[in-house]
Amino acid sequence: MTETPETHTSTEISISFKESLYEGLRQGLYSFYTLFKIMTPVYILISILKEIAVLEILAGYFSPFMKFLGLPGETALAVVLGWTVNLYAAIAAFAGLGLSIRQVTILAVMLGISHSHFMETAIISRMKARPWLILLIRIVTSLFIGALMNLILPENF
Repeated sequence: MTETPETHTSTEISISFKESLYEGLRQGLYSFYTLFKIMTPVYILISILKEIAVLEILAGYFSPFMKFLGLPGETALAVVLGWTVNLYAAIAAFAGLGLSIRQVTILAVMLGISHSHFMETAIISRMKARPWLILLIRIVTSLFIGALMNLILPENF
């Protein structure tokens, strides 16, 4: 005998769809709120630092090193925020800097390799790995790839 697949009534499907829609909306709004809480204060802080020239002073200190990566000095704050807080804080920090596509690409790849160090180092420690060695490898790899991308990517990218 051949078994017939289960059939659903239209009521069951629409309830399932409604529940799914509600849950998706709820989770989406929660994610939006979480990102908003992180990104808005950082973006405002960066705008204020830019306005009162503090960002310019910080950029002056970091400019020689960041130039090696093909990035302006102002992006040092975004890198530090990405390394210590999370990627969303880094994005908020560089969103208002008017970076080129090339600069955003270099920064994004670097932060994709090496980000959220406090949280991820704690997780790695629990896995009985060598957290400081892995942290060092991630940072060095990130900087190396950033410098390499600066050398390979065309200026008009």
